[in-house]
Amino acid sequence: IEKAVAEKTTAPELYRAFINDPTAAQRKYSGKIIEVSGTVAQTSTNQQGQTIALLKTGSGSGFVNCTLEKTANTVFKEGDPLQIKGICSGLGEADIDLGIQPDLYLERCIVQQ
Repeated sequence: IEKAVAEKTTAPELYRAFINDPTAAQRKYSGKIIEVSGTVAQTSTNQQGQTIALLKTGSGSGFVNCTLEKTANTVFKEGDPLQIKGICSGLGEADIDLGIQPDLYLERCIVQQ
């Protein structure tokens, strides 16, 4: 992933592509390495000890959810600009009854300097 050539986009643009035309976005991005830039909404750690960064999409409760492969001394916090490269795995589940939008998932991410 580190050395792979990746299509570049922003978190809001990528999220809109999946919301506006999920089928076309799946064909174009899913399973592919992409480089996404955005602003960190929040960070957390999953059960495997991996860092998760949520990038703002400008679309309410929907985020680009990035699971980092390795953090390598990279420290970032809410409001920081972030450029990240990872494998797009598509949209997660939404909960229409609760008004929760789906997150868009990137896996095996690495922060670009």
